[in-house]
Amino acid sequence: MSSVDTIYKVILYPFITESIASLKAMTNLSGASGDTFMDNVDDFRFKGYAVCSDVTGNLDGVIMMHHYPETAVAIGNSVCENMLNEKYEFTEINEELSNALAEWGNTIVGRATDLHSRYNLEYNFSSPYFVNDVNDMSKYLEGVKEVVTVPITVEGVGRYYFNLLVRSVNYQSAGIKREESTGIANPHTKNLPTDAKILLVDDSSMIRKALKNILSKLGYNNIIEADDGSTALTMVKEQNPDFMFMDVVMNEVNGNQALQNIRSAGFDVPIVMLSSVTDKTLIDECAGYGISGFIFKPIQASNGADIIKNYLKIA
Repeated sequence: MSSVDTIYKVILYPFITESIASLKAMTNLSGASGDTFMDNVDDFRFKGYAVCSDVTGNLDGVIMMHHYPETAVAIGNSVCENMLNEKYEFTEINEELSNALAEWGNTIVGRATDLHSRYNLEYNFSSPYFVNDVNDMSKYLEGVKEVVTVPITVEGVGRYYFNLLVRSVNYQSAGIKREESTGIANPHTKNLPTDAKILLVDDSSMIRKALKNILSKLGYNNIIEADDGSTALTMVKEQNPDFMFMDVVMNEVNGNQALQNIRSAGFDVPIVMLSSVTDKTLIDECAGYGISGFIFKPIQASNGADIIKNYLKIA
């Protein structure tokens, strides 16, 4: 097996498959991967917008989901439309499209890196971050010996690319299987009253807006919001919500830590956790503190109401 094949199978394959699956789920766009090839390091150029994750362990480098700006805009508009059921026609990347692309990128990286950890492949990945300044690219290329590239063609839109910038690698091979699930169901049967106060906790304003839209369609309009785990604890103390949906990975205090803090403070409010990461250890940790279910992202306008209504149970 060549080095390109090894890297593709062990490192890139989960990112490619999760990318195409999330593209379909979150945008209704169809994508297909092309042949893997080696880019010339000296000729490698920044295309304009990238979601990145640093790789450590048996490989030192960077995974980069790399877009031309027009492709990023088209995908960002589609993510917004499918999450919020509204028409979006932005022509350049703004805060709203950045939030949409961040959610898409977080979903891909979260699920792909979870598969790596599940199969004990001995690679570690940083939280995803964004590069949109051509002047930043030189620092990512420093020390890079190989650039492995996989093009993804999006029907009717254009292309984006996965690049693996490799500084050093210890080659290994492993088989990866994609696992499908919508989450861990709420075991209760009694419906939450429609006048109940529901707290939404997520650092993505877009996710909060999407959930709020879905809950409104289901008849729930008494909604309050928090953008991190620390604020969530304060709002539980001050607002006394009847029910919560809370993301796991957030910028400040993560949801699993906030859950522990809420329970330690003596509050038994029903909480449904949200995450693109499907790690069993994390799920078991949250279950140990007492939750009313665990939803695996993405949540779309097309299926969100059907998913969410099955979690609005209290006893």
